[in-house]
Amino acid sequence: MEYTQKEQEHLQEVAKISNEFASKTELPIYFMLIPNSIYIQQDKLPDNVIPYNQEEIINQFYQQLDGNIKTIQVSDILMENKEKYIYFKTDHHMTSLGAYLAYTKLCETANLEAEELSNFEQKTVSEEFLGTFDSKAQILNQEKDKIEIYVNSKNLDLKSVEYDKETTQSIFNEEYLEKKDKYSYFLNGNNAKVVVKTKLENGKKLLVIKDSYAHIMAPFLCQNYEKIHFIDPRYYKASITEYAAQNGITDILFLYNVSNLITDLGILSIH
Repeated sequence: MEYTQKEQEHLQEVAKISNEFASKTELPIYFMLIPNSIYIQQDKLPDNVIPYNQEEIINQFYQQLDGNIKTIQVSDILMENKEKYIYFKTDHHMTSLGAYLAYTKLCETANLEAEELSNFEQKTVSEEFLGTFDSKAQILNQEKDKIEIYVNSKNLDLKSVEYDKETTQSIFNEEYLEKKDKYSYFLNGNNAKVVVKTKLENGKKLLVIKDSYAHIMAPFLCQNYEKIHFIDPRYYKASITEYAAQNGITDILFLYNVSNLITDLGILSIH
């Protein structure tokens, strides 16, 4: 597995675009770039498979960001917990536990109080998940993943959740648990924009510019923010700067998986 010159140049362009975006606002901006299981759990790979050093790539990328973008390091806490169920085995996403660990690092950087894991009820909603890795490999008798969630009143008792085509009162869509794409249970799959309105009244309104790694973080972000606006630049082409101003955004978070960001074209269009 090789990190190519083309991908390196792409990340340089992403850093440039991110810096230009940050220069147009006085709001606090955070960038969380998350390694995937192929790097964190590489000791489980065959001996002849050597992944590129995602932590090194993340650090190089962070060094290209201007000082007004606060970077969030999650590699260490994921490495420390790599023997736990923090990534799906058949899919490229983190599990809810992995997302919680990343959430604690956001809180640490943004001076927020992270909700203790003991304050959630842990529930298993599916034991039949076969994700993107399985779709590519098609291994006979592949052991299936389970989807667990951590819930409490802050992420279950919501005012509303506005998706592209419907408005509900949940960040979970149980219909997807009966389908192949079970990860879309979180935040109703890919939308250009999702607005989660919690019952908190603290004035904190977070804008998340993201890929699908952010979806499973939603239950935890509900613990600290009155509103969370998720925008996927692959589908949302209007001015995000104007959107932030019009919606009273107080904080902005870029949240991406590193293996996706090195090829993602959507982020290059943010303005």
